[in-house]
Amino acid sequence: MHEPASLWLLEDDRELASLLRERCSSHGWDLDCFEHPRALEDALQARRPDLLVLDQMLPQCSGTEVLARLRIEGHRFPVLMLSALHAPTDRIAGLEAGADDYLGKPFVFRELQLRIHALLARSQAEIPESLGSAASTSAPLRIGVCILRPEERVLLPVDAPPEGLSRGDVALLLRLCRAPGEVVSRQSLGKATGTLVDVGRSRTIDMRLSRLRRLLNRFHPGSDALECIRGAGYRLTLPVEPAN
Repeated sequence: MHEPASLWLLEDDRELASLLRERCSSHGWDLDCFEHPRALEDALQARRPDLLVLDQMLPQCSGTEVLARLRIEGHRFPVLMLSALHAPTDRIAGLEAGADDYLGKPFVFRELQLRIHALLARSQAEIPESLGSAASTSAPLRIGVCILRPEERVLLPVDAPPEGLSRGDVALLLRLCRAPGEVVSRQSLGKATGTLVDVGRSRTIDMRLSRLRRLLNRFHPGSDALECIRGAGYRLTLPVEPAN
């Protein structure tokens, strides 16, 4: 029998935290609740969660600030961000900070449950063994002038600081790297990230790809590293090869 998944929640709304603890318990998940970022950071000294649910609007600082620190410190567990802020710029900020998913408040618990299921399944799944016919997808890849290290979830550009990536970012890059120069459909990209959200209605995939596009273009001036082919999908235009 498998141990129940360990979920953590950083949320200053005690009533919501209590409700979520009860609902998660009835679903077979253990949920530890924290009101302050410091309490969460102290707990990380001894253990780590399978997944963190993180509120964006905290009284001490923003959830994106907390998440950015966690990623810089090397914590790579999946993070689902909750926020009453629904604007595309707010969602993009959360994803750019390293969130694996973003859910607006108020929400229906069933949707939260499905998103948690998807993130847990993705984090527990093994990375595919092959990248086309070239190399293991867990091995470093050279994408243009950058090195992608999937296991570390980091992109290493030349003469620039490393860029931390979320699990979703890595999944998208690996899927695109399997077919450089070819158009990959949004449905295929959504499947690669393990999302349960209908990619035909959600713009989450597009926001992630927009961030990756800006990131790659920054290190490849004058090029469109990740083309959006309207009505078809996306195409990685940079050369891809195993990194030594």
